[in-house]
Amino acid sequence: MKKHPLLNSKFFHGKFLLTMTINAATGYMSKINGFSRNACLFLGYIFLISLSLGIYDVIFNLYILRLGFREDFLGLMLSLVSMSTGLFAIPAATFCDRAGRKNTLLLSCLLLLISFAVLYTTTSPLLLALFSVLYGVSSSLKIVTASTFMVENSTSYERMHLFSMYYLLYTIGVMLGNLAGGTLPQVFIKFLDLDPAGPGAYQLSLYASLAAVLFSLLPLVFINSKETMLTDRPALFSTLFSTLRSGTIRKLILVNGIIGMGWGLILPYFNVYFDIVLGADSRQIGVIFSISQLVMMFTLMFVPVLTEGFGKVKVISLVQLASIPFLLLFTSTSVLSAAAFGYIMRTAIMNMANPIMSSFNMEIVSEGQRATVNSLIWMSCYTFVGLSTCAGGLMMARAYYTLPFLLTCGIYGVAAVLYYVFFEKMEKQQKIKLCAATPP
Repeated sequence: MKKHPLLNSKFFHGKFLLTMTINAATGYMSKINGFSRNACLFLGYIFLISLSLGIYDVIFNLYILRLGFREDFLGLMLSLVSMSTGLFAIPAATFCDRAGRKNTLLLSCLLLLISFAVLYTTTSPLLLALFSVLYGVSSSLKIVTASTFMVENSTSYERMHLFSMYYLLYTIGVMLGNLAGGTLPQVFIKFLDLDPAGPGAYQLSLYASLAAVLFSLLPLVFINSKETMLTDRPALFSTLFSTLRSGTIRKLILVNGIIGMGWGLILPYFNVYFDIVLGADSRQIGVIFSISQLVMMFTLMFVPVLTEGFGKVKVISLVQLASIPFLLLFTSTSVLSAAAFGYIMRTAIMNMANPIMSSFNMEIVSEGQRATVNSLIWMSCYTFVGLSTCAGGLMMARAYYTLPFLLTCGIYGVAAVLYYVFFEKMEKQQKIKLCAATPP
């Protein structure tokens, strides 16, 4: 029997994609209406913080280089941020349990404001290093608290959509910040007659980003503290040792450490590669970064649909593998538009795994272990991010600009395979238990 010509036509595929998009958007709207007040305020805080981070992402590295420092010192600073984020994760989890989620987020925001204000002002290597550590402590408090806060302020029915919305709003904020970060230096150079090769325009742009951090305190103030302060927790080390007895948790720590190793080698240096190797200016870098966030925002809408159809573990592994060819494209061309396409696609595809992993990691551990496990995962991830960031900076200071990216391709491949091998059967067993527990 002959197939209808529409089945093989562009019209059919376009209609299918449109239908998927409408279904994804409809699913989001129905779940968003059920978000708690606390969840909505938290999302507002995340959006404002991400505006500031978007400006930071585009121009902070370039600002440090224009102060006269080399890539190896930049790598040291960035590694101090990551390693302090990782090493402070366990104390952050303890503080989070004792002080409460709201107070932890408020402290994180205040520390971020202070650290950014100093990092954007001083030229002292010692102060730059010290306040990089403080920035890492701030990040650790936020990261450890965020997943736990969202799990505790959502139901299983809406949770995947809340995690996806978290990453979606973060992406929108970073995208707008990227645009501002790329545009503001050019505006200051033009209207204030600043030296294009100097740090002045970049410094003023970074100062502008502090306003978003200041305003992000407002939503946090109005969050209701539902949890009781936990002062009768077991001793820290006994909790850690009991948690680490679980083979599942050890596997989570291992895989996230491997992912962090690949992440640290390249993620802090995309703007440096665009600037030094490909000759892009800040406006071009800002546009490329913002487009990548826009494409990522679109792909994140399909995360709940994909996980429902294929399963969380399978999607996590597949998107990590699918990002590798685009990373290779990024490093194998000297044409800016081709490299930009590789960067945009790699960023959008790879980051689809983030909300799925955050949700899955919290679902496969008990409620009492969530804060501790979350801190262990991020400690492993960010410690390896810090070590590999330092290594990446040393490679680039010696003009090995493509080597970190090539190493990351292999590391991501290993991480994707291990995640599938470790957790595919576990996810299937979870589904069977859930079906058995659900009344007909």
